Amino acid sequence: MRRALFIFAALFTWCGFIHADHRSALVIANHNYAAAELKLEAPDLKAVVARLERHGFQCTVKSNLDNNELKRSIEGFASRTPVRGTGLVYFIGQAAPGEYQGSKTLCLLDTKSKPGRGLGLDYVFAQLHAKGGSTRQLVVVDAPKVAAQSMEFPEGCSLALGDGEKVFKTLGKASQAISPSNKLGPGRQAGDEWVGPRGMVYCWCPPGRFVMGSPENETGRHADEAQREVVLADGFWMAKYEWPRALWRGSRHRAAVDRHKLHPVNMVSQSKDTRDREIRPMNASAQKLLPAGWEFALPGEDQWEYAARTGTTGAWSFGSDVKLLPRHANFADKTAYETGGIYTNHAHRTLDDGHAGLAPVGSFAPNAWGLHDLHGNVAEWCDNAVMRGGSWVSTPQNCRLAARQKMGDRDQRNYLGVRVVIRKHRPAPKK
Repeated sequence: MRRALFIFAALFTWCGFIHADHRSALVIANHNYAAAELKLEAPDLKAVVARLERHGFQCTVKSNLDNNELKRSIEGFASRTPVRGTGLVYFIGQAAPGEYQGSKTLCLLDTKSKPGRGLGLDYVFAQLHAKGGSTRQLVVVDAPKVAAQSMEFPEGCSLALGDGEKVFKTLGKASQAISPSNKLGPGRQAGDEWVGPRGMVYCWCPPGRFVMGSPENETGRHADEAQREVVLADGFWMAKYEWPRALWRGSRHRAAVDRHKLHPVNMVSQSKDTRDREIRPMNASAQKLLPAGWEFALPGEDQWEYAARTGTTGAWSFGSDVKLLPRHANFADKTAYETGGIYTNHAHRTLDDGHAGLAPVGSFAPNAWGLHDLHGNVAEWCDNAVMRGGSWVSTPQNCRLAARQKMGDRDQRNYLGVRVVIRKHRPAPKK
């Protein structure tokens, strides 16, 4: 926690590098208060939304909420902010210093509130910080007669008073999704992005052909990597990031309590945890979201390697120079070796990616189509119970594009995670 004023005081950076982000906003306009002395003139919401959209925000608008509606709206919004993006709660209404859950704070007044009551701003920040995928959380309070005062709130969270225009101008460039989160169609070109209703960002992988596997002279090659030409007649969407803990709705009983919300899920099986508890419910609720005949799924091995290669033929997505791996991957490196752990004696002695264990998704440079962490961090399940990409405990050679390892579909390891695709339906692979 840090001490801060009720003003926007810093520019935000991503972990290791800066680039455009996806943004979502919840606009709450309370003006029709039960108490006559609190009533306000109805705001011009179209103008507010237009201004936010100019700054790259996709907006949800709600008006005149009572306390329960206000709380539920913020909790629900917080759980679906875009992964590695910006989440904004824009409150137009009355706000006043008060007490919430035993702490003195600034309170957002619902339409039935009295001065000194309402929803505490520290609670709003706690929800935004703990849930969803956003890396920066911002609250704008456009309320009359609210003075700046000090409070503590989580890292990555800031508040602005007034209309927020000065804040928006500091945010930099926003990423553009090809369509709203409630509608999906084919992409136009490789790397097009779409943000799903739960906040995951997906990248378009167009139809094409490539040579799957590795040449016989590739260092670290295994016998099951024989090269063959593969044609993908249909394009598909692949998650830009490995699936983070904050978006996971399946079993969490093995999740460590000190894990960041953007650490990738691990200790999940291919069949029971991922397919049955996560992907199947996603498909059940996606009938109006996806085109007819499309589905959420684990990628086929051909889809995974095709999306990871993006036309390259080297050992890794960036080529064959292992010295470049620390910029692109979280693997068994010098930092891991120096911990003296029982799983790190095989780690590389000089290459250093800066992480001894798991890293938040998106911490490393993406490939040419915008996909992150295809090498290392967690190995990713494919639909035939083969894992791809290597992990934080893998050597550089086992993070190669062609490297593969067959697992039991109910295996649960601390290095096994998930990356989801959206594709035309495929029959289940034969066991």
